[in-house]
Amino acid sequence: MLRKLEYICLIGSIGLMGADRIDLLLGYAPFTLTPFLVLAPLVLFLAFLRAGPRGVYLPRTTPPIQRQFPFVAGVVLFLLFAFASIAFSLDPARSFVAFCDLLLVSALGYCISLLILAEPAPGKLILRSVTFALLIYLVFCIGESIAWHYGLILVAGEKGLGATFAPGSIIWAPRLSGSTYDSNRACFVLVMYLVLLDWFVVPSRFTRVLRFAIAFFIFLSLSRSGVLCWFGYYLFSENFWGRLTSRRAIAWLIVVILAGSVVGVAYRNEIVALADVWELSDVVAGRMSMDEGSSGKEHILLIERGLETWESSTKTMIAGIGFASAPKVLDDFFGDDKHGNFHCLFVTVLAELGLPAFLVLMFLMGYPVISRTGTASCVAAIAIFNLSYQSHLEPLFWALIALLWSLEARDGHKLRSLALHTVAESGH
Repeated sequence: MLRKLEYICLIGSIGLMGADRIDLLLGYAPFTLTPFLVLAPLVLFLAFLRAGPRGVYLPRTTPPIQRQFPFVAGVVLFLLFAFASIAFSLDPARSFVAFCDLLLVSALGYCISLLILAEPAPGKLILRSVTFALLIYLVFCIGESIAWHYGLILVAGEKGLGATFAPGSIIWAPRLSGSTYDSNRACFVLVMYLVLLDWFVVPSRFTRVLRFAIAFFIFLSLSRSGVLCWFGYYLFSENFWGRLTSRRAIAWLIVVILAGSVVGVAYRNEIVALADVWELSDVVAGRMSMDEGSSGKEHILLIERGLETWESSTKTMIAGIGFASAPKVLDDFFGDDKHGNFHCLFVTVLAELGLPAFLVLMFLMGYPVISRTGTASCVAAIAIFNLSYQSHLEPLFWALIALLWSLEARDGHKLRSLALHTVAESGH
């Protein structure tokens, strides 16, 4: 019974990792109690109960879990840098609260990765979790569409049923983000679910449906960063290029191109008129422009400010300005908004935690590309998204990086380990 309940909660915790539209406290608290923050600790508690007389849950140290040990050491070091930055922070109180948040999500994310690896059939677990996540996402997209139809638009700080389903909007269409408030963050979560499917689930017709649904939801979000993250994942995916160069894929690609060309020529006048009505060209130009006041230009200015902040003194270059202290130097951008940031994970870590913490983060993200098989596409997707946003307070961010370290070593690293083991034995 406990095992079944733990399994159900684990599916829920994975499927609802990004569901911040669901507040279990109904908006009556100064923070959002998401389902993940309840289900993940509940899963761990049930695992402790199932441990019996031992009184502690220790998953069997399989080779994938053993390969995660350097990751654990790196995360502990990164957390130590974040904690130490509180002493140098421009806003110590906020830095302490943000550090507690980072500690919680990184620990829970790592524990979720352990539970996935310890599962006898991880493929079934991931398949059920992603299916559940996409069903919830669909329900919220329908709710957002209905809310937008009645003129409801997302307003920061607003509570209630309308605010739960109210979408963001850009002139001609709602930016549907499912169970996540921020459409950019929603896309990151969706791409990470795609990574989990490719790693753990055997390809089938049903998984193709799930992949199509993920792509469809990403485009519904109208998120530039989300689409780039998705494209980046496939651009660096060996499996994708292998499938794309097959005869069947080339034949279907030709059919789609020909059909699209025929439709475009036959209905060119209607398409142009529809684009004019929706002001589509203005929307695209506004999203991609680098002109003053545009989204792209603001991102560049924030990154420049972050680098200037990091270079302002020797102290900031080594220890930063304090974890989550960016609002103190960005009041001209965000005013009194306490959630203001440099909109780039790498610049944020440099400015807030200093160079040593930045190097640790680069090690955590970069080393698996060199030493583990099949990691380049996932790291590329995470890096591309975090060039214009920051996801280090996402449990999925830490869970996926932990799983990166659990993958099999490349042949070169296997041979080196074997050689070292042989030398050690010969020395004895």
